[in-house]
Amino acid sequence: MNRLFGSALKTLGFLTILLAIPTTILFGGWAIVLVLYIIGVGLILYVADYLINYFVKNRKVFWRVQFSLGTIYLLLCIWTYMEWQEHNKIIFPKDFHGQAGIIFGVDKYPELPETKLWKRTIYIPENGVIITSTKEEDMVNQIKVSFVDNSSVDYTDFDWNANFEIDCITSDSQIKSWLFKIGEEENSIVKSTMTELCDKIAGNQALSFYKTENSIIWTDTKGKYLWLQDKGLNSLPKGLGKLDIYKAILTGNNFTEIPSQILEISSLQDLVFAGNPISEFPCDLQKLKRLKGISFASTKIKEINCDLSQLDSLEDFDMARNNLTEFPEQIKTIPNLTWLSLNDNELRDISFIDNRLGKLEKLYLYSNKIEHFPKEIKYLPNLKELLIFDNQIDSIPDYFSTLTNLEILEIWDNPIKYISPDIKKLQKLRQMRIDDDNLTTQDKENLRSWLPNCTINFQTRADK
Repeated sequence: MNRLFGSALKTLGFLTILLAIPTTILFGGWAIVLVLYIIGVGLILYVADYLINYFVKNRKVFWRVQFSLGTIYLLLCIWTYMEWQEHNKIIFPKDFHGQAGIIFGVDKYPELPETKLWKRTIYIPENGVIITSTKEEDMVNQIKVSFVDNSSVDYTDFDWNANFEIDCITSDSQIKSWLFKIGEEENSIVKSTMTELCDKIAGNQALSFYKTENSIIWTDTKGKYLWLQDKGLNSLPKGLGKLDIYKAILTGNNFTEIPSQILEISSLQDLVFAGNPISEFPCDLQKLKRLKGISFASTKIKEINCDLSQLDSLEDFDMARNNLTEFPEQIKTIPNLTWLSLNDNELRDISFIDNRLGKLEKLYLYSNKIEHFPKEIKYLPNLKELLIFDNQIDSIPDYFSTLTNLEILEIWDNPIKYISPDIKKLQKLRQMRIDDDNLTTQDKENLRSWLPNCTINFQTRADK
């Protein structure tokens, strides 16, 4: 026992090594480096004790050195623990609910309070927004929260985004912030304030210490485009009208309407607005005179209440994944539509087709609940590509042969039991995929003989 506890340093060394056991239990195997570090420190204490015992022969001096080094070690342990526990105390107004935030690195705004005894106390104002010249990298990445009356915040009802950024687009500046949310309510005041700061920067009325690290203006073979996918945005800075881009990708943000700044980009040809909680179709899209393609997939739009006949340059229209049960009739007013995507909706039939859709070349209707082909498909004489897999269609009727320009047919994941011999009239068909669960060997042989120049891929649904 004397070898383990015969002195102050030995005792501290043993207790330090013993600390590795609960550390392993608490943090698991990933903390192996920390465990080895703790054991190493404990062994160093044993080595120090050995050296003191070897060089110091006077017992009184020996014990003085032991207790002095032991005290220094304990103070270092306390200091290290307190450094590890350093945090920001975020105090919200009483009964605060909604979104709040701290916007960092904006010149000439007040700095945040200094850290005292390993704690920086920050009071969130009533409007929920703090703008500071303090930089984000000067903050420890640990917080504790409470209300101003010292009542605790329910952490199951609390969210913290420590990496929210907005690129100012028209300049190389970037605005960084911490976003907090208590409860389900989510207002836009912090994000709107960040956008307003971008406007001030553009007007030389403010300065951010941060620059955009990765450009949001990308280039492909068609030209330049704006890439703002999954940024959590609900507003955009002013001045986008001076951008010379052909496409804007705003997928996966929090826009409830088309930002007016987008409508100022006269060169815009493609607008991808999928995955935003917009519920009303923007009737002012006609301001974009060169617009060729739009996507409102995965939005909340269920109907279109405006005339789209002025969109005479528009060719591609995407309203996939919107849980549509009825076809928005106003789509038919688009004069030069050639590509229409309505996949992943709740459509049960496609009798909405009429001659106003006669210019369509590609039609995507997969993953709906369509049960049959209507005779109205005769109004699609220019159709080249039909994707209608994953539905409930059980036959390919005689009048399907009116699609004489069809080149690609994806009709798998449908319980097809009958194929009309008239399908042989589709002489331009080059690729077809279909399930063979309900087809006989003779049915498949007939299909191959009717379409000798078509690559037919049979698949069994049970094997997928």
